[in-house]
Amino acid sequence: MLLHLKPEQVEIGMFVDAFDGRWIDHPFWRSRFLIETADQLARIRASGVNAVIVDRSRSRMAPGAAADVLRDDRRLSARGLAPPYRGIERRRANIFAPPPRERPVRPASYAQERRRAERLVAKSKQAVVDLFGAARMGRAVEARRMASLAEAVGKSITRQSRAMIDLVRLKQKDEYTYLHSVAVCALMINFARHLKLDEADVQALGVAGLLHDVGKVAIADDVLFKPGKLTTCERSAVEVHPEAGHAFLMKSQDIPAAAFEVCLRHHEKMDGTGYPGGLGGDELSLYARMGAICDVYDAVTSDRPYKAAWSPCEALTAMQGWAGHFDPALLDQFADSLGIFPVGTLVTLSSGTLGIVTGSAGENGEAMAVRVFFDCDLLAEVPPFDCEIGPTTREPRIIGRASQKFWRFDDWPATVARVMAADTEAATR
Repeated sequence: MLLHLKPEQVEIGMFVDAFDGRWIDHPFWRSRFLIETADQLARIRASGVNAVIVDRSRSRMAPGAAADVLRDDRRLSARGLAPPYRGIERRRANIFAPPPRERPVRPASYAQERRRAERLVAKSKQAVVDLFGAARMGRAVEARRMASLAEAVGKSITRQSRAMIDLVRLKQKDEYTYLHSVAVCALMINFARHLKLDEADVQALGVAGLLHDVGKVAIADDVLFKPGKLTTCERSAVEVHPEAGHAFLMKSQDIPAAAFEVCLRHHEKMDGTGYPGGLGGDELSLYARMGAICDVYDAVTSDRPYKAAWSPCEALTAMQGWAGHFDPALLDQFADSLGIFPVGTLVTLSSGTLGIVTGSAGENGEAMAVRVFFDCDLLAEVPPFDCEIGPTTREPRIIGRASQKFWRFDDWPATVARVMAADTEAATR
C-alpha cells in the first residue's frame, strides 16, 4: 500500500516510491529507493518536495513509533495529510460506483452503437484536450468530468462491446495524442469487465485510461510528433512523462488510486527493462500490467507520424512475441476480451468447428481470417476452408480460444503446417 507523508515524517527504513513535486526539487537521481542512511533522511527532509510517497509493503521498519506510522492509517489522517490516497474507498464509492436504481443499459446493434459512439468520441476528445490544456497551465484535473466520461464509455461498451473500441482505433494522426487516452479508457473498461473486476474498479480504470498520458504535456511538440527516430537526448525527455503525469495528478483531488498506478507504471515491463522505475514481475500491480498492454495495443494499431497502423490481429501477434514485455497470461486474457486473436491461435467456432487464425480481414482489419479444419461432433478433421469473422458476422462466430491438449493435437506444429498447406481455393466461404 502507498502512503503519502510529509518530508519531516519520513524515517530510515521506509521505501520511497515517488516524490510529490517536481523531480528537480529533490536531491536524488532516482525516485524509488530504500532510506538506509541518516544522510539520505536529512536530504529528504531538507528537500523542496511537497510530500513523499512511501510503499509500506517494501519498507523495513524497526519496532517503534515510525513503524506504527506505517501500520496505522488513522494516525496519518489525524496528522492532517491531504494525499489522494486518503479516503479513497469513500470517494470511490461516491464517484466511481454506479448510482443506485439506475435504469438497465439496453443492448444495441453494432451500427446503432457506432452512431452513438461517434458523438461520445467527439465529446471525450474535447475533454482530453481540455485536460491537457489544464495540465499545461498547472490547473487541477476535473475529476468528476473524467469520471462521467468513463461512465459513458462503460455504458457504450455494455450496449455493444466492439463499436467504441473499433471507432477510436481509426483515429487520424493529428488526433492521436488526445484520442489515444480515450481509446485506452475504452480498452481498460472492456478488459476489466472481462476479468470480472468490481464495477467501481472498472470505472476507476476507465479514468486511469483517460489520465495515463497527461505527463506528455512536459514533452516538446517537435519531439512528441517527430516522424523519425529519437536521439538519446530526446528519448530521455520522453521517458520523464510518467513521473511528470504522476506529479500533476498529485495536485488534484478525487483521483482514484488506479490512475496514479497506471500513469506512473504503464511503461514498465515484466523483465524489469521498462521505465521509470525498472520494476518487473511481482513488483508490478495488476493495474500496471493492464495499462501496459492497453497502451501499447492502441499505439501500434494507430497511425503515427513514424509508423503505419497494424491491424488488431497483427498487433496481438507481435505483442505475443515480445518476450519479457507483458504478462503472457494477462495478454491472452486481453485478446479474449477483444475477441481478436494472434495468428496461429486455435479457436472454437459457434458452428461446432475448430479453426486457426491466419490473419486480418476486412477493409480496416477489424475482422479475422480463420481456416476451419476440424468438426467437434465428428472428432475428426474435415477439408479446410477459409472464412472471415468480424464484429457484424452472424455465423460462424468465434466462441474463444481452444485447447490443443484437450483436442489431442499432440504435434501442433505439424497440424498447423498440414492445415495451412491444404488447397482451400474451391472451399473458401
